Amino acid sequence: MRRYDRLGGLLWMAIGIAICIGSIRLGPGSVSAPGPGLVPLGCGLLLAALGLALSLFHDRRDPARREAPSEKSLAWHRMVLALGYLVAYALLLDVVGFLVVTALWVGANCRLGKMSWGKTVIISVIATLSSYLIFDYLLKVRLPRGRWGL
Repeated sequence: MRRYDRLGGLLWMAIGIAICIGSIRLGPGSVSAPGPGLVPLGCGLLLAALGLALSLFHDRRDPARREAPSEKSLAWHRMVLALGYLVAYALLLDVVGFLVVTALWVGANCRLGKMSWGKTVIISVIATLSSYLIFDYLLKVRLPRGRWGL
């Protein structure tokens, strides 16, 4: 496992460096006048730092004491469902509208994590309304309204 942690960390570090190089080519600008490469530069730096941390500070416990995750514990079907939810979100956003699709998407992901229905509804409503307030009212970002204007 140690070798895989190191290789995985180095891979993520290389991807982060590649993102940084691409964002510098875009032009990061400055803090007072940000360019199109500023956010990708920050993400690339963070990804490279986390990759470096993974490769340096991997699990150093005795390999005999660690147990390998079983196929059942990985729950591949949930990962595939989460990816499907994300694709459906992207496809339905313009058609149905931000509020409805975001509430359904957050709710579906909460249920995927085996959260109770009560918590799912509360989290969906709070997450949808807070993101709507932040983006629509505070940042003045025009969000998709969908066919029904929601």
